[in-house]
Amino acid sequence: MIIQIPFIPVSIIGIILMTYRESVVPKNLGVSPTTLGATGNKWILHHFGTRPDQATVEFCKALPMESHFGLLATFGAAIIANRLVGYKPSIAALPEPGTENLITFQNLKTIEFDRFVEEHVDHVKQIVVMGAGFDLRVLRFAVGKNVDVYELDLENVQNLKLETLKEAAIPHDWVTYIPVDFNTASWADELCAAGFDKSKQTLFLAESVLPYFPKSIVLQTIEKISELSAPGSVFAKDFFSTDFVEGLKKMSSTMRALSFFSLDMSDDVRALIASFFTPSRFEVTRMSLFGEKSKKGKPFCAIATATKL
Repeated sequence: MIIQIPFIPVSIIGIILMTYRESVVPKNLGVSPTTLGATGNKWILHHFGTRPDQATVEFCKALPMESHFGLLATFGAAIIANRLVGYKPSIAALPEPGTENLITFQNLKTIEFDRFVEEHVDHVKQIVVMGAGFDLRVLRFAVGKNVDVYELDLENVQNLKLETLKEAAIPHDWVTYIPVDFNTASWADELCAAGFDKSKQTLFLAESVLPYFPKSIVLQTIEKISELSAPGSVFAKDFFSTDFVEGLKKMSSTMRALSFFSLDMSDDVRALIASFFTPSRFEVTRMSLFGEKSKKGKPFCAIATATKL
């Protein structure tokens, strides 16, 4: 791309700034780099018109772990090309479902979780975001709705998020933030103590949080969510393949240090994932498999939506 050539020196500076902010700064703050999740990706989707999210853009400007200038410097040429001729790189595109690769799957994954919240927000009385990290989805889809919203995460992560929301002047006072540790079962008690009502239909959202725990914690958490769920409550969770996780561990020392839960997705993935919900009286109502139409012919990521019977 011709426009990119004069931007090469600027792009290099941008990549250096992003790398420093995303890998070194988190250690100084005592926060895992994985907490960033898809924050930068959502910034990219916004600037290429794929998924409008001005709140995340403002959040990135104020977040110490992300470099807004670095993102602009890195993707500036592509953004200009997008404005001039409609160019859209694969990192900002939405591929045909099932054909996703390791670059594009996060885009459809984000859209799928958006769809889940948007589809159910008017039919529940409560929303619980497990391991919310820096995700701002509820501030977009639940604002002004007749629904109580609870976000659960580690205390240091929540403190950084709240400081950044305040710095970015993003309204958030109507959300209840509860510091918890999912390694202990007490997170459910802390949720109830904050006003959560087990008799009300609830939307539980667990995006890219439970895979960071061993299988025993994952099963325990699903069971605890079931205990908290009134009939008709809905729950969405993602799963990753063992091949995908092993690939990440080869590229990242951070990933190698984690006890990451994954599944062998080489066989009947739908039945395998459904088996995680059935004992807790959840019925899987929707499942999206990422990469199932790829050359390998098997998915590497899945999102399951389940309803409490």
